[in-house]
Amino acid sequence: MVCPSCGRDIAVPATLLAERDDLLRKREELRDELRRARDEVEAINRRRKSR
Repeated sequence: MVCPSCGRDIAVPATLLAERDDLLRKREELRDELRRARDEVEAINRRRKSR
């Protein structure tokens, strides 16, 4: 990363990068969980309609 005003390199602390990676992983886990929940709701609705 480079500063837009002076052009110098900007060092990002490793702890910040690790936190970002952790948050990205958690976001993906939540998206997967939401996908599974939506699929389950759709399956329930299909079963109700077929009765």
